[in-house]
Amino acid sequence: MIWTAISAAGILAGALLLRHVPKCGPVAHCDFPEFSIIIPARNEATNLPILLGSIAQSRLQPVETLVIDDASTDNTAAIAKSFGARVLPSNALPHGWTGKTWACYQGAKQSKTDLLLFLDADVSFLPGGLERVITTWSLQFNPKTVLSILPYHNVSAVYEQLSIIFNLLMAAGAGSFGVFSSPRLFGQSLLIPKQLYFEVGGHQSVKGFVLENLRLAHLLHRRQANIVPLVGQGTIQMRMFSKGFQQMTRSWSKAFLQGAKDSSKLVVFLSVYWISALWFCPLLVIGHSSQELMSLVVVYLVLALQLYLVARQLGKYHLLTCLLYPIPLAYYCIVFGMSMINQATGRKTLWKGRQV
Repeated sequence: MIWTAISAAGILAGALLLRHVPKCGPVAHCDFPEFSIIIPARNEATNLPILLGSIAQSRLQPVETLVIDDASTDNTAAIAKSFGARVLPSNALPHGWTGKTWACYQGAKQSKTDLLLFLDADVSFLPGGLERVITTWSLQFNPKTVLSILPYHNVSAVYEQLSIIFNLLMAAGAGSFGVFSSPRLFGQSLLIPKQLYFEVGGHQSVKGFVLENLRLAHLLHRRQANIVPLVGQGTIQMRMFSKGFQQMTRSWSKAFLQGAKDSSKLVVFLSVYWISALWFCPLLVIGHSSQELMSLVVVYLVLALQLYLVARQLGKYHLLTCLLYPIPLAYYCIVFGMSMINQATGRKTLWKGRQV
């Protein structure tokens, strides 16, 4: 029975990592503040029409939408202008900055309002989503309120189902959805008062980090900021890997190891135990022939159900994916291992034409 108990403890570890997954509330009657949207964009001609179109269709409009064109070689700038966005050509990338942090910082410096909404180009708003974001921030307002939303993962291709473990751990490590997590930020969206942004140094203070969101959260905590992390189901979504399996693998490998280092030690411990239990249970089922077999099968199915109940709140993941979770789990371990090898050997990952 000891093997069943060890495997079953993984259910508890998963529950502690993702105890609750809060969403944006409904649109409410309130005084909407003026705000600017800032979008860093490098070769985003495919994604920008979706995002800018969703903004144009919103009842609540920003004072300005700034698209910082980061040396794109496609028609990113022309598309942005066609939607009425203000396009800022990025200055040459300074030494020690990532392209995203440099673009965001330039956009913030050029913005006209006191409230900044940073968005990645591969996200888009669902109907009423922009209004829900601003409403949620307004109802929780104090001068140090910061809102960050993990977009709902619009999983379209079969290969994207392999991202399920990454998505769950990203939410657990950066979203304050577990018992022991402190509030963190997500990299895809950030709504922050301009004054607070520059008080902590903005993206200049995290200029060299690929996962700038985690480091920026540390600086905001020092300022006693009220960080509110939410999930974007029904509000904002993302299509991360429309260009194929290779793009997905490069994306997850470029910074996930750094994310593990920036998470709390207790969250990392629970994550490692949870992953170990996810492996342990199916391996015991395969190799077990004793009377414990039925108990192990039940534990396996409960683990799969737990995955599904949480994952469906984070993205369009199928029940079959969760029942066959050893496959995406193997993908996670392989990519994470590649990331460890790359860091140990000093190898960089090629991302949008740059080494990161």
